[in-house]
Amino acid sequence: MRAGQLICISACFIIFIVTAAGCAYTKKDVVEPPCTIADNISYNLDIAPIIAANCFDCHSSSSNSSGILLDNYDALAFYAKNGVLYGTVNHSAGFRAMPDGGSKLNNCTIATIKKWIDNGTPH
Repeated sequence: MRAGQLICISACFIIFIVTAAGCAYTKKDVVEPPCTIADNISYNLDIAPIIAANCFDCHSSSSNSSGILLDNYDALAFYAKNGVLYGTVNHSAGFRAMPDGGSKLNNCTIATIKKWIDNGTPH
C-alpha cells in the first residue's frame, strides 16, 4: 500500500508542476494594446511631439551632439523621404538603431512614423 500511495502522490505532484508551468509568466506573453492610428497623420500634431520626446536630446539646435538636426520639418522630412528615419527607429539592418543607447520606440509609435512617411510626410 505504501508504494501505491507514493506513486499516487508523485503523479499528483507531476500534474501540479505541469499545470503550474503552463500558467507561468514569460516575456513573450506581454501583448501591446491595439494601436489605432488616424488616417491623417501630420507633422505638427503627431510627429513633432514624438521626435521632440525621443530625439531632441541629441538632434536639436540646442543640444546638437550628433550633427544631425531633426527639430524642423524640412530636416526631418529629408531623413523620412530617404528612408533613414524609419530605418533607424525601426532598428532595421544597415541602420544605426535609435534612440542611441535607449529602448526601441514602441510599435505604435513606429507605425505612426511609418504611416506619416507613407502618406508623403504631410506638414
